[in-house]
Amino acid sequence: MKDLVSCFSEHAVRISDVACSGSAAANAAAVAAAAAGRPLEGAAGGSTAAAMSGVTTVYRSRLSASGKDLLVDVTWSRSPDGPALSVAVHDAGAAGASRHHRDAAAPRHLHRRKGSGTFTAGSCVVGVFWDYASARYDGARGPEPVSGFYVAVVADAEFVLLLGDMSRSYVERLHGGIPVASSRMARRRERFVGCGRWSTKARFLDSGAEHEIGVGLDGDAEAWVAVDGRKVVQLRRLRWNFRGSHTLFLDGGAPVDITWDLHGWLFQAIDPSAASSSAVFTFHARGASETKLWTDDGAALTSGEQENEKPLSPAPAPARAQQQNKEAAGASSGQGFCLLIQGFRSSSKIT
Repeated sequence: MKDLVSCFSEHAVRISDVACSGSAAANAAAVAAAAAGRPLEGAAGGSTAAAMSGVTTVYRSRLSASGKDLLVDVTWSRSPDGPALSVAVHDAGAAGASRHHRDAAAPRHLHRRKGSGTFTAGSCVVGVFWDYASARYDGARGPEPVSGFYVAVVADAEFVLLLGDMSRSYVERLHGGIPVASSRMARRRERFVGCGRWSTKARFLDSGAEHEIGVGLDGDAEAWVAVDGRKVVQLRRLRWNFRGSHTLFLDGGAPVDITWDLHGWLFQAIDPSAASSSAVFTFHARGASETKLWTDDGAALTSGEQENEKPLSPAPAPARAQQQNKEAAGASSGQGFCLLIQGFRSSSKIT
């Protein structure tokens, strides 16, 4: 029987001590590998790309008239009839003050590929206009279109979100007099199915470069994380090293905290499509108000997610309370962009 110390040896968790610079050569190699379906350099076991089943992106918008901050959740998923779209809007202050705000911000499923609709979200009257009937897709990005579509969200007589290459022309043609609020991408959750390599792209700073993110999971044996083609975390003996964290420095020294939680993937495989049976990798760029590893239990969740879809552990109570007070006051939370990659063994019940 192996002694306990050997399970935590230097070979069980290997961390790269080189900061990722995001060079053009590394980016090009990683993008080419993803497009060709090849593993990233250093990928474990030559794993193949896994399928993306859905993506939820959370945008933070500030109304120019009232100064109110709104969170807009946009989800693209697969359905028997093809790609499907749902939208939810909720007040950022109320979201920070109450952990049960998701009930009031249930996503609206837009069943047609072109149309419009209205609903209320708290005190806001929300209108959604969309058209992805002729959208074009990139297989690597799953059900999220890359061109030929628009999604426009109006709240309190302001456009709080415009998505797609056709959105500006739509606004100018039909709604030229409505102001457009400022918005930014705050969080993104991507869901993949099956073992292998999960690959995506992320921009952690508004002025920074776009980085290629790769995650590999070889069943129950090994896992790894790569950024711009360079492997930065390698995990073996997963049943002993299923949770952990590491900090990278990208874009000239900006800290990006990586956390991983493989407990559900390894130990809760009775229902392999349940949210609790997933592997979760989180990449979080520290914002101006954050000085330590980010693990707030509510900030990485979107309105349609379950309570067990969260980072590794809750932040200390004072830090949580301070963050919630800031958001409840209507001020910017100061949090950086967060990417959450969630992997499932099976796709039968993923939402």
